[in-house]
Amino acid sequence: MNPAPYSLKVANPDQLPSALEGSITRLEGTFNFKPHVGVLANGEIVMFVAHSHAEEKITSDNAVEADRALSSHVVLYRSSDDGKTWSVGRHIRELLSGHEPSVSVFGNTLFVKVQSHGGGWFPDPYAERDHIYAVLARSENGGETFDRFIIDAEFTGAKKGDVIDCAREIIQLKDGRLYMAIGVGKTHRAAISEDDGKTWEMHDVALRGCHYPKSNRAFFSESVPFRSPTGRLMMLSRVDYSFATFDAPLAFHPAYGKETESDNLDGEVLFESKDEGMSWDPIRAVGFPSLMYPSIQLLDESRMLFTFTVREVPPEGTGSIHPKVGVQAVIVEEKADGTMDFDLSKDVVVIDDCTPDAMRNAGCFGNTITTRDGSFLTPFSYPVIAPEILELANNKGYMDEATYDHYASMQRTYAGRYKDFVREDPKLMEFHLRRNFSALFLYAQCANKGGISTATVRWKLPEM
Repeated sequence: MNPAPYSLKVANPDQLPSALEGSITRLEGTFNFKPHVGVLANGEIVMFVAHSHAEEKITSDNAVEADRALSSHVVLYRSSDDGKTWSVGRHIRELLSGHEPSVSVFGNTLFVKVQSHGGGWFPDPYAERDHIYAVLARSENGGETFDRFIIDAEFTGAKKGDVIDCAREIIQLKDGRLYMAIGVGKTHRAAISEDDGKTWEMHDVALRGCHYPKSNRAFFSESVPFRSPTGRLMMLSRVDYSFATFDAPLAFHPAYGKETESDNLDGEVLFESKDEGMSWDPIRAVGFPSLMYPSIQLLDESRMLFTFTVREVPPEGTGSIHPKVGVQAVIVEEKADGTMDFDLSKDVVVIDDCTPDAMRNAGCFGNTITTRDGSFLTPFSYPVIAPEILELANNKGYMDEATYDHYASMQRTYAGRYKDFVREDPKLMEFHLRRNFSALFLYAQCANKGGISTATVRWKLPEM
């Protein structure tokens, strides 16, 4: 796992050169997924990834479909040299169930949050509750051991059918308290701690001017709170444009509301709170459909680095200048009048775009941090596909029912067959067949002909 030279393309360069030089380190293994990194107080970097063994089934008494494989759990990697090299992975026993780990660090306290679908539903056959919940793991010794806090119906007040959906990261309020936004069905709440995360209390939060009238969902879904360069409390939240409504016209709304039966075309909306998280107001849409998993790094008194995932090829005409699945970044300026200039029309740094279009179902997801030597470090996950399967996908072999069902029968993670994805709209039908065919190999590791790997990229911006 030694670093190798790596060039980052810049799409439509203006203030930036056409390419930036960096280095890449690829982790071993073919199921390290959705990495998230943080910097400890001593400068060591920790990276948590979702991990799975498709051949192994770890279940619990309340498992809904115990015969399905793919129990997602969390593995920790460490780097003591600013992300150039990484230790071997270590399973976090306190996070045996759960996926999509996210990291927050405050002084000597490390937090890792995971979501669990509950009830043993894919991809978490091992579950401690019969409903969707989250687990917050807390460590005071750099991740050697963890205490756990379960964010469940008892704590949040969730009713039957309510989804508990936490922010991806915790933020520290100006008075030192820790704040974690939590969506409970349609309700917006926040868990606040006055003792460095040892205990938490729930508070009601108001989100004004936005609604999900036909969906039992809140606007804290996978949200990322942050401080702007001037110290304003902001939040980027994942939003389903098909169902979200706004009382006033939303600036820069991509006007893409086609229902695709897929969350891969969600987008981001910027919110602001002027009372330290007790109420939030939508400010503007950011980017295009399929832009998600954002992260923010402050650069100076007016600029910040905005890193994001392109989860699906964006619909034509919605604003992407490099419409490839992967991880990209732009510099955002907070102007003197308070507006946030998310200009994605130029100087887009392409950190990763290696996911093939025919297998675009596993790439990206990494956040960006700043290391001790001033470099940026961005992790990402990417597909690993056997050449014959990639050729089959490139030729749209999944559109043939016999071919699709042949491979679907060779795994037990996904029950769907070709007939389950037949739609009247041929484009929508192809969309679902392509996505689900790729999932057979990337997630279910069908016939050992596919998987997902993780890499980390070290890079810098030029002096500007």
